[in-house]
Amino acid sequence: MASLQLYALIPQTHVLGPFTRFALWVQGCPFRCHDCMTPDALRVDGGTSVEITELAQQILNTPTIEGITLSGGEPFAQSAELLELIHQIKRVKSLGIIVYSGYTLEQLQKMAKKHPAVAGLLDQIDVLIDGLYIAEQNDGLSLRGSKNQQIHALTPRYAALIAEYYAQSQRAVEMHLLADTVMLVGIPGINLLSTWQTQIKKQS
Repeated sequence: MASLQLYALIPQTHVLGPFTRFALWVQGCPFRCHDCMTPDALRVDGGTSVEITELAQQILNTPTIEGITLSGGEPFAQSAELLELIHQIKRVKSLGIIVYSGYTLEQLQKMAKKHPAVAGLLDQIDVLIDGLYIAEQNDGLSLRGSKNQQIHALTPRYAALIAEYYAQSQRAVEMHLLADTVMLVGIPGINLLSTWQTQIKKQS
């Protein structure tokens, strides 16, 4: 059975794109952005192995969601696995796909020429928020971490909603209680992020 290495999942969130979304954070990342919001997701040998078919069924069984948001970690580090997950889901239901990646769209397009899984995953994405998080460029605008990051509507699905949801002057976050921790979901402002990171360091 094919599996995906996962850092965390939140079945229903309203702060990672339009409508109610199922959010996944994959495990493993080739980047080391200063002040990364999910540093525990960076190690490739961390997280939990989740069987793709079971995860697809869990997503399909989750009520009210309109789409999926993929973050991490780095989603394109597990392109083949995520592509299989999306294929299984879309055979049953057409959910929108939003992806946060440290790679730029241009870098991914170049990678896609040599890696079919990257090309396949790109083809499934409705909105890509691309580029590394640069703490010094955190300008407080919504649904992206720093101003270098670009928001690409790769299909028409959310194109008309981009101005409403992205790059607004107010950010929203949620707190989710997981089995053994509390997870901050969304893109926090600088002050909240600093406070959150201080609390995490105290607990570790």
